[in-house]
Amino acid sequence: MPQADTLPEGEFNVRFFMYGRLTQAQYSDSGGITGLPPGFSQTQLLDLFAMFYGLEQNTELVFLPSVVTTFSTDNGSSLNGVGLNDLSLGIKHRWVIQDPDGPRPSFSTALLATLPLTSWLGTPVPPGGLPPINVVPSTHFGSPSLTAISMVRKNLKPLRLIGDLYYTFSFPSSLSASPGATPAYSQFGDLVQYRLGIEDVVDDKSGLGFILEVAGLSGLPFSVDGLAVNTRPSTFNLVGVQPTIEYNLTPRLAASFGVLLPAFGNNEYLATTPNFSLWYYFQGGQKSLLPR
Repeated sequence: MPQADTLPEGEFNVRFFMYGRLTQAQYSDSGGITGLPPGFSQTQLLDLFAMFYGLEQNTELVFLPSVVTTFSTDNGSSLNGVGLNDLSLGIKHRWVIQDPDGPRPSFSTALLATLPLTSWLGTPVPPGGLPPINVVPSTHFGSPSLTAISMVRKNLKPLRLIGDLYYTFSFPSSLSASPGATPAYSQFGDLVQYRLGIEDVVDDKSGLGFILEVAGLSGLPFSVDGLAVNTRPSTFNLVGVQPTIEYNLTPRLAASFGVLLPAFGNNEYLATTPNFSLWYYFQGGQKSLLPR
């Protein structure tokens, strides 16, 4: 979900993302940083293919298939492998188009459903774990979910401002603590995810630009269905800051590279997430593009 604006009718594009989550430490309940537990390590790679199709001027379909690779150890047990990640798909609608000469921004909403492919297919991931917090939507592995999204975007030359808010409800489900273990009933708290960013395209011709984003993810101690949360930790917070550079490789292919650096958290693991993306336009009348 890269932006509040939408594709023209009949246009399709796909953006490839590669994330590498390098777990380095853990946050305490009070936000302090401590070392990882003895015998614990976790590295995660996630390849996401974000696909968008314009149904009409202000509405587009969203399809977010991805592949996840895990390398982890915990108390001498290893969890290594690759497989399909949970699949998110849905629809986005732009309700307000920004006024280029005034303060009005673009405003869009979206609704995504997440299918728990990691649970159905036995993908080797930490049950109930999370992908990098700059992956959207960020949902618990193996948990069927619904995510409501609000997005705003405003171009104030030479800057572009973005703000996104994601609210995820996880349906009650049964997850195995380890491969082959008996599944147990799990009710996660709702998730709130957000992004705030500022972009400066310094060269319109080449698309050279820089982005600074703040990304956050919080686990709430309740669920909108009213059922008691029985997973631990019942609450957590993660906040990161990401600088990104972007450039047009061809008139229709853009690339960006960034690193999400940990800034604050509690009750979760501290991780650094380098990431890379390619964005290709298959259709459309424009002769050149600007990333995002």
